[in-house]
Amino acid sequence: MALTQSQLNQLKEELTTMKRELEDKTSNVSGELSESRGDIARGTDSHIAETASQYEDRVKEQTIDAADEERLQEIEEALQRMKDGAYGTCVDTGEAISFERLEALPYAKRTAEAQQKVDERNPNNETRDSAVGLNHAGLEKETVTTRELEREQDADEHSK
Repeated sequence: MALTQSQLNQLKEELTTMKRELEDKTSNVSGELSESRGDIARGTDSHIAETASQYEDRVKEQTIDAADEERLQEIEEALQRMKDGAYGTCVDTGEAISFERLEALPYAKRTAEAQQKVDERNPNNETRDSAVGLNHAGLEKETVTTRELEREQDADEHSK
């Protein structure tokens, strides 16, 4: 079923808010990382364990920042699909994506079934619609925010 204008407006507002939040977060994290890189590079830390800890924190932040950049790109693609009139249609099957799924995950570009097939074909694929984490330097998958995880779970529940 096609999305109503009211639903499209609601989803566009949500995407715009998400985009703004990610852009703000990304600019704040970049400044903090620049400061910590300088301290590590200058060797101003007095203990190697402290430097290692700072390095590990920086790697985690970079991983999260990379996930944020990917999410921002997905949001921008969703906004472009809105402009093109293709939003709410699965990029693989051409079927309508349910409003419930889009409400839970506004930047979804596939139906839940199509996304599941993609995930089954590529279990380690890091560019899936609903994945929030990235593997980096042997770290466990990190979630970007609790809100994103809740959206993913809501989308999965609604699609069943």
